[in-house]
Amino acid sequence: MAAIIISIASSIISGMVLFFLQRFFKKKAKKDEERDAAKAKENILILKSIDAVGKLTYANAIAIRDGKTNGEMHEAMESYNESKEEMYEYLLEQNSHK
Repeated sequence: MAAIIISIASSIISGMVLFFLQRFFKKKAKKDEERDAAKAKENILILKSIDAVGKLTYANAIAIRDGKTNGEMHEAMESYNESKEEMYEYLLEQNSHK
């Protein structure tokens, strides 16, 4: 009789342990997936920012060479402001989740 009770108790305990482990790993996988998505978006925004700074640098070089600003400077400044706004929105979104 004691052997039956011990085997039933061990089955219940091992089932509970497996249930809680499975729940823990599902939550961890979900958090990892969200973190990876956020990092991917962050990397995209960083690349856009680098591109905008590159455009500004190029437009400045042309303006210095020619001694006057042109349409490239305006376009580069718009691109920079756009990427700055995107980065600001992303940072606000990330900080609101914390």
